Amino acid sequence: MNVRTEFDWNGDEVKIIGHRVVRKTAYETGLVVEGQAKVLTPVKTGRLAGSITTQASDHGNNVRSPATDTDKINAPTDAMEVLVGTAVDYAPYVEYGTRRSGAQPFLRPALDLAKGNVLTIGRKNGKAEFKDYLK
Repeated sequence: MNVRTEFDWNGDEVKIIGHRVVRKTAYETGLVVEGQAKVLTPVKTGRLAGSITTQASDHGNNVRSPATDTDKINAPTDAMEVLVGTAVDYAPYVEYGTRRSGAQPFLRPALDLAKGNVLTIGRKNGKAEFKDYLK
């Protein structure tokens, strides 16, 4: 028995879609980290929690433009990188503590909580982006 199957090579298109899935998944995971960090941030005035942002490069994606407020972090230059954090000057002292006050971590625990969502977010984005290939 001789079976002949013809395939169209869509490798370049698949790479582009794959990069889009990765960028979108990283950004959405960053948003989960941001949300968790805002919940975990100790509140005195609300400035610290309000300054936590998620930033991604807009190279070919236009996800979000760099923050302009001095409390916000800037967007990364790498297209596959997402940053979550704050530029508030006292944030490291809250996160790690000082010799006079104990640590009240909010970013590291938020990242730990969000790690469990990465596969779910990636699967959802992959199915949405590759729906034409999954028929």
